[in-house]
Amino acid sequence: MEYKHIFLIGYMGCGKSYWGKQLADSLDFDFIDLDDLIEEKEGMSIPEIFDRYGEVSFREREQKALLSIKDLKNSTVISTGGGAPCFHDNMFVMNTIGQTLFLDASPLILKQNILKSDSERPIVKAIVKEELEGYITNHLKERLPFYQQAKLKLNVDGLRLEDLVQQVHK
Repeated sequence: MEYKHIFLIGYMGCGKSYWGKQLADSLDFDFIDLDDLIEEKEGMSIPEIFDRYGEVSFREREQKALLSIKDLKNSTVISTGGGAPCFHDNMFVMNTIGQTLFLDASPLILKQNILKSDSERPIVKAIVKEELEGYITNHLKERLPFYQQAKLKLNVDGLRLEDLVQQVHK
């Protein structure tokens, strides 16, 4: 039996973890948040890894965690960090071992979601609230070439679970 993995990619705040859990439940797949997997393996939070070792070291740990996905036996929905597709050959790896789905959202929606989130986001923690949307707009432009390599794309504005499941089944 062939096992299928589905990778949700997109900018921070687009709902990868939320939609990943919903999709996994709907398909009766396992669910993994790649950041949670890294934290479990490293014994520290993502912000602690960034503070202690820097982004380059974090990206190496992220790639190692991503490569471990191919050894999973059960079909799994994987929520990646926003930067995961943009480093090393991670996008190629995800497209090779599973289905990739880019959850797209406008900078305004991303800003609103980031501001109401309880999670600490190391990449934007030093950005003042008034400059956040502009930062997101520019950062998103840099990451779009990677995100657009996904096999599927969905806009999350007004997204319903039925739409997500239907897209995955296509």
